[in-house]
Amino acid sequence: MSLAARLLALLCAFAACGIAVAATPATPPALRLGFVETRTLPGFATPLISHGVLSVDPARSFRWEITAPYHYVFEMHGSEAQEQLPDGRVRRLDPGQAPWLAAVEQIFMGAVSGNVTQLQRYFELKIAPLAQGRRITLTPKPGALSQAITQIQVTETAPGHPRQIDIRETSGGGMQLRFTPIPPPPANP
Repeated sequence: MSLAARLLALLCAFAACGIAVAATPATPPALRLGFVETRTLPGFATPLISHGVLSVDPARSFRWEITAPYHYVFEMHGSEAQEQLPDGRVRRLDPGQAPWLAAVEQIFMGAVSGNVTQLQRYFELKIAPLAQGRRITLTPKPGALSQAITQIQVTETAPGHPRQIDIRETSGGGMQLRFTPIPPPPANP
């Protein structure tokens, strides 16, 4: 799966976390999570494992940072995006040359505003309550996304608090993300 499809799937999963239980949208609080990503690929017996930090804030910015086994950063602010590659180079992503950024931005903006309609444009949604939290299943509607992803499942401890995301790909591969909250830094006295 391409970087574009992976980022789009990831942002869709976080958009699902932004689905409000009530009908009135509310700005979610800032979110900072540590993650372990386990990536499986067809034909490879050993999964690829990476660690990092995800930050999402109400100012509509998204930062995905892989800290091990290499360093990579993807940042998005509105329709602007850039990535810092493992070799240290920073590359700005031009929405004109990366049309998938428009879809990512629409989904992300819908998530932070609580707009379920943005997700329903791309996915069939199912929300199931759990003993603690809920599971949201996103199945892509026919289109470009359905050619790369068969399903995304988001498990939350409470609405807006993801515990695990599972992304299944049409190739037979997939990605599992497990999250742990990172406490905010202490206030300066």
